[in-house]
Amino acid sequence: MKLRTTAVRALATVAGTTLVATGLAVTPAAAQTLVPCSPAALASAITAANATGGTLILAPGCVYALSTPLPSIQNSINILGNGATLTRAGSAPAFRILTVDASGKLSLHLATVSNGDATGDFGGGIRNDGTLNVVHSAIRNNRADFSGGIGGNTGSTTRIIQSIISGNSVTRNGGGLANDGDMTIAQSSITHNKALEKGGGVANDATLKILQSEIRNNEASGPSGVGGGVANFGGAGAVTTLAESRVSDNTATNAPGGIYNDSGSVALLLSAVNNNQPTNCAGSPTPVPGCLG
Repeated sequence: MKLRTTAVRALATVAGTTLVATGLAVTPAAAQTLVPCSPAALASAITAANATGGTLILAPGCVYALSTPLPSIQNSINILGNGATLTRAGSAPAFRILTVDASGKLSLHLATVSNGDATGDFGGGIRNDGTLNVVHSAIRNNRADFSGGIGGNTGSTTRIIQSIISGNSVTRNGGGLANDGDMTIAQSSITHNKALEKGGGVANDATLKILQSEIRNNEASGPSGVGGGVANFGGAGAVTTLAESRVSDNTATNAPGGIYNDSGSVALLLSAVNNNQPTNCAGSPTPVPGCLG
């Protein structure tokens, strides 16, 4: 889908968010640390950066196969991935890959986060209780009860720019992403995620902006599944805005398969919702203006 950057910039400004087409710039931190291709070295580097903040430069292409959880992010830390992968080792017990505490600010660039497992909890790949920027990265094949890929908790700020959210799953809501805070998704792809209840791609009950992005081939497949693409629920405070985006080819057990809106509001600005099954938006308790079928 060809997208007009100038239009989205204007729409983003109206929505109260300023984004540039190239994503988020890395803010210089107190120190730079080269992290060898070793899970222990990565854990030690995060612990050290939690004291003063810093930038961690990962070994190019390294697979950091973790046997234990990484320390939570408690300060301002940039992780420059250089194409590295942060993954839970196949023989390891269940744990999520990254946790951002309320005091933490994490900027993750050019990295893949995979195989996190927060079964019984929130945020299989990354749980954000503070501030999180994910840029040019992939969040793949993580699982949880809520928010298989990334979970933005109450009071958090999450920005996902030019990234891929794919193959994540949950037993409840938000197969790819779930938001209880302030989340913006821009120029990103949310595909092939799965929830059993609401929001195969994204579940929102706070403030969500989706700009220049696609949400497709996600599913809400349980007996009560609705909103294969997007689910907006949790009361009048749940507000989802889509600008120059597409929600297509998503499925749900029950209508609607594209966007489910409970009692909040969903705005479609130059966006398309089509080819979802069994319906695009029809069947939502609260209609989605501008969505047909």
